[in-house]
Amino acid sequence: MNSFRTLLYSLIVISLTLTNVKCYIPDPRTGQASVLVGSNLYFFGGTRNAKYNDQVLYLNLSSSFNTLSPPWSQITTSPIPTPLDSPFPCLSTDGSTIYLVGGMSQDHSNSSILMLPSSYTYAFNTNSLQWATPNISNFNIAFLGREEINGVADSNGKCYFFGGYLTNITTTSPTVAYNDTNIFDTKAMRWLTLTTLSNTPSSRIFCGVVLKNNFIYYIGGVDNRNEIDMKTIPSFDTVDLKWLYMSASGDSVGTRYGHSAVLTQDGLILIYGGLGRSSSQALPDMATLDVSVTPYVWKAIATNNAPPQPLVFHSATLYRIYIIFAFGRIAPSQPLPDSTPLTSNDKLYIFNVKNYTWVNTFDVTITYGPNPTESKSISLGAKIGIGIGVIVAVGIMVVVGIFFYKKFHNRKGFRNSIATPGTQYI
Repeated sequence: MNSFRTLLYSLIVISLTLTNVKCYIPDPRTGQASVLVGSNLYFFGGTRNAKYNDQVLYLNLSSSFNTLSPPWSQITTSPIPTPLDSPFPCLSTDGSTIYLVGGMSQDHSNSSILMLPSSYTYAFNTNSLQWATPNISNFNIAFLGREEINGVADSNGKCYFFGGYLTNITTTSPTVAYNDTNIFDTKAMRWLTLTTLSNTPSSRIFCGVVLKNNFIYYIGGVDNRNEIDMKTIPSFDTVDLKWLYMSASGDSVGTRYGHSAVLTQDGLILIYGGLGRSSSQALPDMATLDVSVTPYVWKAIATNNAPPQPLVFHSATLYRIYIIFAFGRIAPSQPLPDSTPLTSNDKLYIFNVKNYTWVNTFDVTITYGPNPTESKSISLGAKIGIGIGVIVAVGIMVVVGIFFYKKFHNRKGFRNSIATPGTQYI
């Protein structure tokens, strides 16, 4: 009987331990791809300590948490088939597949050797957690190894790409900057390169990209090492397939690159962070662009509390009333010598777009309209937790059943025995 009690207590301890597992703490990184699927915010690849990585991480947004202990998880069983830096993620309309387009790879044993990926595109199934190499008709092979692609996806399964660059893999190969316009249809698995467009902007990288009402807005960035003026905003009409330009007035917003741009629920484009001229912090840190008026109007944002350290080359994702900023590097307030690397960021920052306040707590009970990409499906973490809980619960019930069966069986044996001195019936 003692052995059954010991096993029972062990299962209870295991179940309690599994429900209090410490969260995975990821290393700082840049060049990561991020995409929201339901309540899971996925991150793929990027650069850690000068090495490209093949990690797949996700942040579970189905429960409230504090920024000091975010619910990070790593899918260790399904890394990217090859280390990738700066790929662009495309999500299928049903949320079952994430396509990683472009990105540069690296030799596993020697990080100083750059390599083209073995596939043009990698597809990650969010249900089976398996990778595949899809067949895309008419794929533009110039995207093999292309980094810092300026992309955005619509709700019809189409991803729009502009610009990016291919770094010099060898000492004799030049760095190539692109200004081509491409469309990837994830439903038809077909690629289209638009080659005869007029008014196409010059090559561009590190800019903020936002889709609103069939128009894609390209904000800031770098053109052949020169910062793009923030007073002229190019946009691409996804219906008529043509480029347009509009001037922007309002508050003074400094040129920048490596910043983020997010479309808020009230229709404003919010930009944050980046580097300005002399590769120092761009000012103001945060601003909104109103594209519903002519000309567009910039407004510098003064937050209601002290902002965190300014970021560059980070990820930014809108979920309900919050923008979640992750990874990247810290933008210096003063220019640094060319040989001085920027400090990596390993923290998570959350901005409340409802009251323009930086917060330390992600509260899922507060809502501000539906999230454009939010799904009611059970999160990946919840599925794993439910599975573990069911297994532990079944194990406990089996042990308890055996325990009481043995106890009842022993009682029956006592009842059928002949009493002797010192015998007591239970």
